[in-house]
Amino acid sequence: MQFRILAFLLIGFLMCADKANAVTLPRISYLDLPDGSNIRHALWQTASGEARGTVVLLTGRTEYLEKYQEFAEDWLARGFRVFSFDWRGQGLSSRFLTDHMKGHVPDYSYFVGDLSLWLDKIVKPAETGPTVLFAHSMGGLIALRYLTEHPARFAAVVLSAPMVDINTGSWPRFAAEMVSRMAGAFGFRESYAFGQHDYDPATDAIFQDNAVSSNPLRFKRIHDGFAVNPELKLGGVTFGWLIASFRAQALAAMPGALQDLRAPVLILAPEDDRLIPIDSQLVACRRLHDCTAITYPGARHDITAERDEIRAKAWRDIDAFLTRALAAGK
Repeated sequence: MQFRILAFLLIGFLMCADKANAVTLPRISYLDLPDGSNIRHALWQTASGEARGTVVLLTGRTEYLEKYQEFAEDWLARGFRVFSFDWRGQGLSSRFLTDHMKGHVPDYSYFVGDLSLWLDKIVKPAETGPTVLFAHSMGGLIALRYLTEHPARFAAVVLSAPMVDINTGSWPRFAAEMVSRMAGAFGFRESYAFGQHDYDPATDAIFQDNAVSSNPLRFKRIHDGFAVNPELKLGGVTFGWLIASFRAQALAAMPGALQDLRAPVLILAPEDDRLIPIDSQLVACRRLHDCTAITYPGARHDITAERDEIRAKAWRDIDAFLTRALAAGK
């Protein structure tokens, strides 16, 4: 436990090393789940504890709480307190498999159930003001699945490159789905999908031509976190993860799935996203009742880890969106 605390302090420092202001580290706790697993969660708030609103921050695949230190500081500067947690299967939450490197989930109902329990047990008793949902990538897909069942939970929703689709490379999507289902049927759900492997810093931490960020410092910080605390590492995905993800995407795209969602939605769509096709993100926005999609030229998959000029534009867009959305909700 002492090592984990020291690791968080060091990673938090790395994540905000270029900022002159003092780092506000979060309060870290664990929430026990009914099946004996647990999830690690965090609360960032100012020393006074006062806030004009609450942000629920849902991370993407492979990510961990410390990675969002700088972004949480940005929300604090805007008067919000920030709640977040490590998805089960990554970060320092319980993993689904004994091989902790494999990115796996049996079904997205696990993610949605964990999110619901955490919101009820941890966030709801401490909410202040309007609550805004910010979700990135896989977290965006989980958010959409949650919102089909709880459409009135949030005052406003911001989705960064939501994982409403997956770039399957040279494989047509239908072929990737078919092969994944066949692999699952033959008992390979917990095996790495083709081309997937353990996390390897010699290849995965190379900045050149990476798909995540065009900012070398912020890209390096992500992998520095894995070096400081190797327990955070996560490799590629299993066939089971693919099966579950394809199914969750299909359910989120069903006609009428989000017809009761009336909260305004903002989608931040990176134009150079090689992981989630931008066209699919724009189509997802058109399906929603009140959705605005803004594209970002030159931005790769993770706008929160991008160059200063891209992040600054995204923040201007988020600020303008929240001014409108939260005023309308009064």
